[in-house]
Amino acid sequence: MATLRDLLNQLKGGKGTGWAALGGGAVFLVMLGLLIGAAWLLMGPQRATPTGPPPVVLTPSQMDDEALALQTKGDLAGAEKVFREALAKAGQTLGGEHVDTLAIMNNLANLLHERGNDAEAETLHRECLAVRERVEGRDAPNTMASINNLALILHSKNELAGAEAMYRRAWEGMKRTDGPEAISTLNALNNLANVLSDEAEYAAAEPLYRQVVTALEKNYGPENPATLSGQGNLANLLLRKGDYLGARPIYERCLEIRERTQGAEHPETLLALNNLAACKSEMGNHSEAESLYRRCLTSRQKVLGPEHRETLVTLDNLVQALEKGGKLDEAERMGRESLAIHERVLGKDDPFTLTSEGTLADVLTDKGNHAEAAALYDRAYQGLVKARGASHPSTLNVLYGRALLFKKERQIPQARRMAADLVYGARTSLPKNHPERIKYEQLQASMK
Repeated sequence: MATLRDLLNQLKGGKGTGWAALGGGAVFLVMLGLLIGAAWLLMGPQRATPTGPPPVVLTPSQMDDEALALQTKGDLAGAEKVFREALAKAGQTLGGEHVDTLAIMNNLANLLHERGNDAEAETLHRECLAVRERVEGRDAPNTMASINNLALILHSKNELAGAEAMYRRAWEGMKRTDGPEAISTLNALNNLANVLSDEAEYAAAEPLYRQVVTALEKNYGPENPATLSGQGNLANLLLRKGDYLGARPIYERCLEIRERTQGAEHPETLLALNNLAACKSEMGNHSEAESLYRRCLTSRQKVLGPEHRETLVTLDNLVQALEKGGKLDEAERMGRESLAIHERVLGKDDPFTLTSEGTLADVLTDKGNHAEAAALYDRAYQGLVKARGASHPSTLNVLYGRALLFKKERQIPQARRMAADLVYGARTSLPKNHPERIKYEQLQASMK
C-alpha cells in the first residue's frame, strides 16, 4: 500500500520533513527535496591566469539533495554513500541537533529502510525523534514526521501494534497542528488505515480509507494523483476482503486516469498497472494478469531500469503469474533471472533477495526439482529468520512452501512439525481472521 506521495511531493518539499512513501508490493521510495544548484567556492587568492575550474564544495544540505536525486533515480547504493557523507559533514559543521543534520539523518534512515536495512533505519529514526522532541517539541511538524517514519519501520518489521500506536499519535498531532484535512494529516491517516488493514481489521480500516478519499476528492479533485493513491489503497483493502467486484473498477478507473493525465509510462501509472494485474491474479484470471505484468515489466525496465526495486517486484509477480498459469519453464527462467539480479544488486542476504529465492523454490517444487527447491527454501527461511524474525509474514510464507514440499514428498512428520511452527508464528504475528493464518491452520488440520 502507498502513502500519498504524489501531493506530498508538491507540498512537502522543505528540509526536515522526510516523508517516506510505502510503495505497492514491499517497495519504499522517498520523493523529497528539490535539486538546487551547487555553490562554487573559490579557494585561495585570485590569480591572473586561470589554472582550471575551481573545486566544488557542497554544503551538507546540497549533498542531501544530491542523495535524494540518486534515490529517486533508483541508485540506492550511490544515494546511501552520499547521505552518509552528508551526515558526517553536517555533524562536524552544524552539530548533531541542527535542523539540517536531523533532516539528513531522517532521509538516510528512509533510504536504509528502502534497502531493507530496518535495524539501522530504526536506530536512526529513534535518535532523530528523540532529538526533535527535545529541541523542536513533541508536537512540531518535524517531530510528527519522525513519528510517522518510525512507524513505517515498525510496520515493515510486522510490529503492527507499535506501528498502529505511532500512526495514531502522528495523526492526532497533525490534526491539531496542520488541520484535519491537510495533506500531511491525510497521509498519516492513510498509513493508520494501512496498518489496520494489515492487522485484518478491515471494518476499522475501510471508513478511514473512505475518509481520506473523500477529503482528497473535495480538496484536490477526483483526478489528482494523491486522490488516485487514496482510491488505490481503498481498492487494495477491498481486494483483501475478497470484494473483487468492488476493487476491480477502482483499479481500472485509476489506471485509465493516470494513463490519460500522467502518461502510460509514468511510475505511478505503472504502479496502478501492477495493482490491476494483482487483482486479476487474485480473481483467477492468470492469463490476463500475466499480460498486464508483462506490460508493466517492459515499461519499468525502460523507465526505472532493470535493476530498480519496483522492476524486480514486477518481475517476481510475473514469475508467480506464470507459475499459476502452468508456464513453469518460463517461470523458472525468469525466476532465476530475478534471483541473479537481486543477489548482484542487493546481496545474497537481503530480505528481498531471500523472498525471491522462495518464489523460485515454489516454481521448482511444481516442476519436480525438489532437491534444489528444498535448498532454496532452507536458505531463504534461515536468512529471513535472522533478518526479519521467525514470525514475520515473509518468513512464514517461505516456511509454508517448505512444509508443502515435505507433504508432497510424504515426509509427514517433518511437514506436521513445520505446520505447527507456521500456526504458532501466525498466531504470534497475524490476527485471528487473517487469510494467511487461516491457510496455515488449514494445512495443520489436513495432517492430523
